[in-house]
Amino acid sequence: MVFSILMVCTGNICRSPMAEGLLTHQLPHTLKPFVNVRSAGTHGLHGNRAEPLAVRAAAAHGVDISDHRARILDTKMIRSADLVLGMEKHHIDHINSLLIFRCKYARLLGSYGPKKDSPEIDDPYGLEFNAYEAAAKDILQCIPAVIDYIRDQLTAKIR
Repeated sequence: MVFSILMVCTGNICRSPMAEGLLTHQLPHTLKPFVNVRSAGTHGLHGNRAEPLAVRAAAAHGVDISDHRARILDTKMIRSADLVLGMEKHHIDHINSLLIFRCKYARLLGSYGPKKDSPEIDDPYGLEFNAYEAAAKDILQCIPAVIDYIRDQLTAKIR
């Protein structure tokens, strides 16, 4: 039994690869064998590497995403996931547009973080390193609640 998570952003070169790497890194060892984390982009720059500043921001938190290659989001990816986490509302809208019915397991990653004006995680693309670091920190604040959710879901599947 594997719980599959799909992180989604626009180009799959900044936020979603950072989120994929950071969540994978933060997963407790007891959960790692049961969790698969992937990422894709609504307008993925297929085959491109992660942005160098995203690689640097992830590395600042002990995570190496330098081998990442961007993928374009498709319906098969969505259907094979147990949880789809978008960075902005338009990502969730795009996910829903690819399916006949609304995706019941698609949420904003930021909805797992501390309450703020918006649960969206800002796109750092084209900005300075501090914007990438801010995105990484926003993602990291969400991870404990995501891990709790995964643990609850795996426990429910076992029952």
